[in-house]
Amino acid sequence: MPIGLNRRGLAPSKTAVFRVDAGPGIGMGHFMRCRTLALELIKRKWVVFFVGSGLPKELLNIKDSRVNAIINLVEFGPFDMSANDSNALVAKLANTFGLSVDCLIIDTYFYTREDFAFIQRFCERRVPVMVIDDLANRDTPAQVVLNPNPLFSSEPYQRQKIPNILCGENYTLIRPEILALRDRPYSDDGLIMVTMGGGDVVEPLLKVLQAIPDGMPNRICVSVSANCPLDAINEWISRDPTMRFLNVDSERFPELLANSAFAITGGGTTLWEVYCLGIPSLCLVWVDNQKQTSVVIKQQATSFLIDLAEQINMELQSDFVEKGIRTLKNEFAPATEVRRRELENHSVSEVIRRDKTSLLVDNDSNADSNFIGGILREFRNMPEQWLDMMRKQRGLIDGSGAARCADLLDTLVWQPVDLLDSDWRRSFENWTL
Repeated sequence: MPIGLNRRGLAPSKTAVFRVDAGPGIGMGHFMRCRTLALELIKRKWVVFFVGSGLPKELLNIKDSRVNAIINLVEFGPFDMSANDSNALVAKLANTFGLSVDCLIIDTYFYTREDFAFIQRFCERRVPVMVIDDLANRDTPAQVVLNPNPLFSSEPYQRQKIPNILCGENYTLIRPEILALRDRPYSDDGLIMVTMGGGDVVEPLLKVLQAIPDGMPNRICVSVSANCPLDAINEWISRDPTMRFLNVDSERFPELLANSAFAITGGGTTLWEVYCLGIPSLCLVWVDNQKQTSVVIKQQATSFLIDLAEQINMELQSDFVEKGIRTLKNEFAPATEVRRRELENHSVSEVIRRDKTSLLVDNDSNADSNFIGGILREFRNMPEQWLDMMRKQRGLIDGSGAARCADLLDTLVWQPVDLLDSDWRRSFENWTL
């Protein structure tokens, strides 16, 4: 294991091991936010290892000459069962690193509460663990939990008595390539950027593309990862190749995004990058792990929103008039349903849309297509609304989340966390460290 010295050559660098996966079925969100935190640690002279399967080596190149380090890749798995994965991870920490790790950072939906408890048992008093989580749908016994979703309540983690809780917009992870472009001036003549994430996102992406009106005055960039099936996307682009183009170059993406006049995104990491830059946007939420995105938009009026994830049928009326989009009116949901969603999303204080910026539809409705088309026809006619959205976006996401996380990790030490009696009764054959 390579151990570097600090700038003065007086002491070993600290070591961080990230357990993270990536690939067509998983997407790139977990990988990219781990990479953001890793680059901040590297700036502070940490030695960083990524342990996982499907890690995209081409995205780990560091061109910033101020960072004289690399992320070390360790192939790992994949495993069919989470217990096998966590067992192999602890064995890797013991055999490869001798448990001389200053922080183990885990970012995967694969692990259960039992896996986190297993790691605590066999790395006790030796390896502090940070869990990156954005669901709060399982217990995550660890020394630190990081939930980078804006406005997310810390209550689920406080209940678990986790010693260090980093939660909300102050800890949203924005990669340095985006942060470097934060002061780029906005122009409504820029691109219309359409990007739904890094996995196989053809179905929601085509839904968006089919709703874009012909004859838009702005060039349209469709940005996807290279592992996304491209035939249907290229067919759509071929209908107007002068005003439409495809980008699969991840290194080019930050510059394209910063030069955009309007962005249509999914509800993941890219949306928070849009907010950091300050770009008028429409967000399409279609998976459960993006529910908190809907909460943010509904509370803060920072984007237009189409929420497909909740699958609640509501009477919908929309009326597009002259110079903009008039009120979108929805019937109130029953009080019991409102309360259920409040509890589910933790920080929801109201689910009825504020400032008329979001729309709740189900998959059987064509209203979402009309909504997308109407906004794109009118977005250049609503400068005051855009300026207000952009101000709220940039006020919410300042881009310093990775630095705040690294500040804690620089001083992190192992602390005991509560485990259940059942965690200690569980037997593990052949496990002695």
